[in-house]
Parts: sequence; C-alpha cells; structure tokens
Amino acid sequence: MACQPLISGIMLSLGPNSFADSSYLYRMDAGEWRAELDAMQRFGIDWLGCWSGLETCVERRAAVPGGDLIGFLLREAEERNMRLSLSCGFCPGWWEEWNLPKALAFTGRSIERLRRRYGAFRSFDSWYLDYEIYLRWGEEAEQMAELYRGVTAYCHEADRRPVMVSPFFQPDTSGRCGVFRYGEPAEYYPFWRDLLAGSGIDILALQDNGGQHLGCFGDGERLPFIREVIRACRDAGVRYWGNVESGELPVASVDAFAERYGAGGDVNDRRIRPDWRAVPLPKLERKLELAARDAEKIMSWGYMEFFRPGGGAENRRNYQAYCSYRDSVRGVEVESASPELSAAGNA
Repeated sequence: MACQPLISGIMLSLGPNSFADSSYLYRMDAGEWRAELDAMQRFGIDWLGCWSGLETCVERRAAVPGGDLIGFLLREAEERNMRLSLSCGFCPGWWEEWNLPKALAFTGRSIERLRRRYGAFRSFDSWYLDYEIYLRWGEEAEQMAELYRGVTAYCHEADRRPVMVSPFFQPDTSGRCGVFRYGEPAEYYPFWRDLLAGSGIDILALQDNGGQHLGCFGDGERLPFIREVIRACRDAGVRYWGNVESGELPVASVDAFAERYGAGGDVNDRRIRPDWRAVPLPKLERKLELAARDAEKIMSWGYMEFFRPGGGAENRRNYQAYCSYRDSVRGVEVESASPELSAAGNA
C-alpha cells in the first residue's frame, strides 16, 4: 500500500455551498474551535482543505479572537502540526456562462489577497484549485486547460506552494442522473494526462464516488475511472491523493434515483439533503483500502457533514465507529470526543 487506509485530511467548507449552511462555524468561539480541532486530530486528521468562498470569507467576522477565522485556524494549525490548503477562489457562475478573462481576473485577485494576508504562515500548505471538473470536449477542453494553466501560474507567481485539484467522474451511462454527459473511462486518461502535463498542477485528489455521489455505484462502476486517472497522474508526473468521500445518497439504482427525484435531478439540491447519510463503515473501509493502494494521502469530503461530533447523536455514533476501525489499523486506543465538543456547534 502507498499509505495507510485511513482518512488524514478533510474538506472544510468555510463559505456557502449547495450542500449545507456553514454559518455556524463563524458563531463558534476559540474554545469551541479548539475542541473541534482536538476531535479532528483524534480522528486522525492533520490536513484541512478550506474551500467554497474563501475570497469573501476573509472579510466575514467570526467569534474567534480578532474575528479572522482563517487566520485563527492557521495559527492553531501551526501549534498542532496541522496544515491547511486554501481555495484559490472561483468566479461565481463560471460553469453557466463561460468567460475565461473574467474567471482568471477574479481568481488572480483572490490569490493575491490570500497571499498578502496569510502567506507568512508555515501551516498554509497549498492552494486548492476550486474549478472542479470531470471531462470536457472540444473547445471546452481547450478552455479548461487554459484556465488551469492560468490559475496555477498565478499561484506559483505568488509563491511556490503546491497547487491541487479534486476532480470527479460520471459513472451514470443512462443520462437520467444529473446534468453531466457520460464519457467512457478510457477518455479520462488522455484528457487528464494532457491537461495535467501542461498545467503546472502538483497534486490531484480524485473524488471516488462519482459526480452524483450515489450509493448504488460499486467497485465495478467506479474503479475503471479511478484507474485511468491514476495512470494519467503517473504519466504527467503529478502526485496522486485519494478523496474518499464519506457521505452518499443511498439509492438502489439510477432508476430508483430518477423515480424518486426526477430524471436529471441534482443530488446537491438542498431539498434532497435530508436523505443523505454517512457511507456505511464496511463500505468506507473497502473504499479506503482501495485508495491506499495508490494514494500518497487520503482526504475525505463528508467528515463535517456526517462525522463531526458536534453535529448531533448520529454523527457521534459515526465518529466513534470510524475511530474503532482506525484503532484496528493503527493499534491506538479509542478516545471519545470531548464533552464540550459534543455541545459545540449545535446551534
């Protein structure tokens, strides 16, 4: 195995996103945040990927000393030997109305602003390129390559921190699930090899559930895409991480999804949010074992939503169940979440 089959990094949304409201993070005081970080470290987390709206979050006042949440987290991370990746920022609505100069100008300003404010922190580990895609064809593929080159150049001009991206894939062949056009697994290798080779991107962390995060997709549907992207990373000289997603929408099939939510339904629709769940532990273990074969590091989207102890009783059960699994791998005694954390953030 390239790494242990354990989650050591998580995605932390500090701004508005289609899945959840993150405003509670700004109501948490320093003590609550320290308890939060304590629980993350007990879980095994040493890396936070801060994404979604960082370009506006820097001006949002939080309940921590000084009011600057990103600065507070960076200072805490330095004391704890943790690392943060900061989002480059993305131009609102970029996927609906393509405007390359506008997107590059917007993201360039965001990068420079973050560099000036936080560039001196040792815990500022890398840049996260927020323009998440899977495949593009024709002129759109050329535009995405130009966007990735431009954003990465801005990052590397600001400093030499690595730039990472976390793309996805679309395993639904029927067209009934969401808006993403299907592409064969074999198409992913040349697309990502060529895009990565000319982009300057340093790390790719592939989302392992597919674009719609449906629980019905098993190894047979997912692995062909994952293998092609890993091969592209190797041939392009890009470091490969796993993004083993720990949340999913539990449906028996794509047909069941379409019947319940409508053909072309969007799994990120907030009306569907209550139906999501944590990935069942046996399935999560399998996903981690598969990722550990090739990944330098395993990060995860889903901790804050489904495992964070302050999120409620079900989250605490998920947290303890994962920690028991972690200890079976690491041989470390299970530690319970602190009492203050269990109460934190429930507002």
